[in-house]
Amino acid sequence: MQKEKSTSTRMIVAGIDFGTTYSGYAYSFQSNWPKVYMNKWEGGQLTSYKTPTILLLNPDQSFNSFGYDAEKNYAEIVEDGDEEGRTFEDYFYFHRFKMMLKDCLTKRVHRETQCKDEYEREVEAMLVFKYSIEYLKDHLLNAIAKSKIGDEIDINDINFVLTVPAIWDDTAKMFMREAAIKAGIPEEQLEIALEPEAASIYCQLMHLDDIQRDNQANEWNRKTGVRYMVIDLGGGTADIIVHQLEENGTLAEIVPASGGEMGGTSIDKAYRRFLDDVFGNDALDIMKKDPETLTDYIEFWQTFEVKKREKFASKNSNIHLNIPVALTDVVKEKLGLDITNQGPLLKEILNRSNHSATEVSSTTGKLIVSKNTFQNFFDPTIDKLISLLSRIENDLDSKVDIVLLVGGFSECELVQERLRQHLGDGRVVIPFEASLAVLKGAVFYGHRKDLISRRVARFTYGVQIWPKFDASVHSSNKKELVDGEERCRNIFLKFVSKGDPMEPGLRKSYIFNPLKRGKNHLECGVFISNQKDPKYVDDPGCVKLGALTMPMRNFESHSCFEIEETLIFGETYIKVEACNRRTNERYEVKFDLLSPKLHVPANR
Repeated sequence: MQKEKSTSTRMIVAGIDFGTTYSGYAYSFQSNWPKVYMNKWEGGQLTSYKTPTILLLNPDQSFNSFGYDAEKNYAEIVEDGDEEGRTFEDYFYFHRFKMMLKDCLTKRVHRETQCKDEYEREVEAMLVFKYSIEYLKDHLLNAIAKSKIGDEIDINDINFVLTVPAIWDDTAKMFMREAAIKAGIPEEQLEIALEPEAASIYCQLMHLDDIQRDNQANEWNRKTGVRYMVIDLGGGTADIIVHQLEENGTLAEIVPASGGEMGGTSIDKAYRRFLDDVFGNDALDIMKKDPETLTDYIEFWQTFEVKKREKFASKNSNIHLNIPVALTDVVKEKLGLDITNQGPLLKEILNRSNHSATEVSSTTGKLIVSKNTFQNFFDPTIDKLISLLSRIENDLDSKVDIVLLVGGFSECELVQERLRQHLGDGRVVIPFEASLAVLKGAVFYGHRKDLISRRVARFTYGVQIWPKFDASVHSSNKKELVDGEERCRNIFLKFVSKGDPMEPGLRKSYIFNPLKRGKNHLECGVFISNQKDPKYVDDPGCVKLGALTMPMRNFESHSCFEIEETLIFGETYIKVEACNRRTNERYEVKFDLLSPKLHVPANR
């Protein structure tokens, strides 16, 4: 694939990868778009291209800091309080909060949704996400301003690309889009990119960047017709798509995106359950809530984050897990143990636990576990991922040729080993800089959005209609009398079925007459379903996605006229249009996915 010109309309494309555990930004210039610039973040002795997704708010809920700065500032407040005598309990500390958007079909997010901090205190989620995106945006603008050409560039010269998981529904995507606009990114300069799509584009184009030469970029097949799976293993989720390389060089999605809560944080939860078995269910919580041990608690989990990615697959030796003195002291006080040395203390705690006769031992400051025990933290998550991969391949008429592992959790050697065993070593490729694939891919997406030629619908989309009642096809309990005529309520009129291929800009329209007159607006509900052919909008698996509201002039609200409602699919989120068929006038419509109120769909 040769280097094509950028399709961006502005001088710079900036990608913002808002992750569960780490976030960052990158950018490149239209004139030489494959050369991507990234910021180096520094936290203590660590230097990386991403910063922890941690937000600290002041007691009045104003912004304090983000990332490594938030960690540092919070630790200082924990230790000494602030200048006004307030303690850490007066501040709001948010960590790994992106996961609250993961399943909007069962718990819908809206503008008034609350986000809980580490101590279960609530702040409006929109504010939390807005502050976080705003910080990354401002940091980017400051970095460009300090560069050699900074004086010549302002925000109007930049197209922004914000990444979201492909497995999120449209409500969550719209939530992130609205938060980004509130953060100061102009709406017309904002694109939403699906994380595994961005990674897929990165893998197709990474060889154009000089930094990528002479590495694994050239070790996998890019011939027309090749199908490959991209598994984006992040902190919170696994996000999976299957692409086929078309004859014209574009990428076509083959099956709906899949995934779930199978990221690195699932391993943390398994490790936490193990620690609870050893030290008691509330020991870590006591550490977390005590200002004298909170810093130790934070550092403890930072250490485990590094431990997860160490190379263990080729080792037969035991794994040493650091245990802070503060944790054993908590248990010592609870149990009333009279032991002063941590070595014997840790041994006594272990002997009293459910792991006294297992492959777990101790020494001063460490628990020693067998490789099998350590793998047990990973196995449930990896087993769940492998089961999903098997289902995806069973839905295909043939196996994929290549499986690309990207994302921060893909660096874990235990994950790589198990997936190679299941998928076959020859099919699995870990691209160079796999943990940065989504971030750099977001930039490439902004320059080469045209590379995605087809997506597949993850849900069935439709609207509610009230057709004339037909006893031969409609349920009798759905019959309702409207203006003297029998109608069937809650019929699901399907626009797109789950699994349907959709080219960008695919338009689906429906013409209808409002049943009730005299209102100054018309409100139409849009529904989604996990079923291919739902009959009614209140069938199991159906959820109201949002409401399309159209203003009506006074004379229109009392007359009979036709409205053409159009949903536009195939992009990273759906768009809507409405037209008065009598006057051909386009309505200024608002498609509201985030209202906290329960809308009543329009009668038709």
